[in-house]
Amino acid sequence: MYFYPFGTYQYRNVLIDRADCTYPPFGPEKNWKLDKEFFHCYFFDQEPIYAETESVVRNSVLNLKFAPVPTRINVLANSEISDVKNNIVSKHGFHDWYYFYHGFAALDWYRDFQYFEPQAFDRFDKVFICYNHLISNLRSYRLHLVSNLIKQDLVQHGQVSLSLQDPFGTWQDTVQNSNNPLDPRAKETITTALSQCLEPLTIDTNTPHGSLSADVNLEELTSALWHIVTETIYFDPKLHLTEKVFKPIVARRPFILVAAPGNLAYLKSYGFRTFDRWIDESYDSEPDHYVRIEKITEQIARLCAMEPADLIMMHAEMQETLDYNFDHFYNTFKDHIVDELVDNFKHILDLVDDPKCQLSLPYLEEVKKRLKQ
Repeated sequence: MYFYPFGTYQYRNVLIDRADCTYPPFGPEKNWKLDKEFFHCYFFDQEPIYAETESVVRNSVLNLKFAPVPTRINVLANSEISDVKNNIVSKHGFHDWYYFYHGFAALDWYRDFQYFEPQAFDRFDKVFICYNHLISNLRSYRLHLVSNLIKQDLVQHGQVSLSLQDPFGTWQDTVQNSNNPLDPRAKETITTALSQCLEPLTIDTNTPHGSLSADVNLEELTSALWHIVTETIYFDPKLHLTEKVFKPIVARRPFILVAAPGNLAYLKSYGFRTFDRWIDESYDSEPDHYVRIEKITEQIARLCAMEPADLIMMHAEMQETLDYNFDHFYNTFKDHIVDELVDNFKHILDLVDDPKCQLSLPYLEEVKKRLKQ
């Protein structure tokens, strides 16, 4: 069994040698030889699932040496909706246990924001704020977005961070990589904009690290009106959101979601409201990755062209929506994702079709109650 430390670039730590796993991890006192079946649940719920993940999931299965081997009920715990996940689940006989992992993480990490007085969120002196850490490979769309902001002289209206290199290479490496999914037009824009950029753009630190996901600075997050949320998934056709999208919600701010098509609608399916009254949100249904960034840039430029008094009026007009999202996050959203987590696992129990594997409904209701507490 392996553990990959969350929010770091450390290599995996070996917990148990799966090549010599006579007993599962909770010790030899458990006599598995007498069991008719057992659940093997592999948690791949923090990161997206890619095609190359298939071997990781396949190799996760415990290699029990004793015979006869009990029936193994394989479960893949995950936090995305995608064809690549469906194919892996189907091919290797896993049951699909989907739940919103990053919703639970955000509720924990950002729990303190609910105690601030409402007036703490009133200030802003910039039009937008846009954090960008990793820039290589599937995160390279961030180079395109920020290069557009530089090219159109929009950075002066916001707070923008952009690393010129990350643990996987420099921005030049990304542009020169023929396998990178960036459109040639985007690569040209990036090269033009960043060739004169000698230092990274910084909001908080020049040495970003993974644990920044859990850090929330009220003054920083409320320094701008709009949040431009650059999500983990952009190029891949999947529904997957992280803690990033919840930062503007707990900061009582409107946001533009830079993600794969359909993810804004996906967020709305969890009861959150978005901002199509004030901006054009058709970008969420745009399948062309280059055009989607262009549409988003167009909305940012329109906001930056507004007079300060008009932005203040816009902020006042959207208070009902901002308050609703804030209240929903700290109250009903948790109930929603707890119910989803437990109900989706009950669905697996029903599929197993073995009375010994069934958890009673009163027990499941008790699980829900404790999770919600």
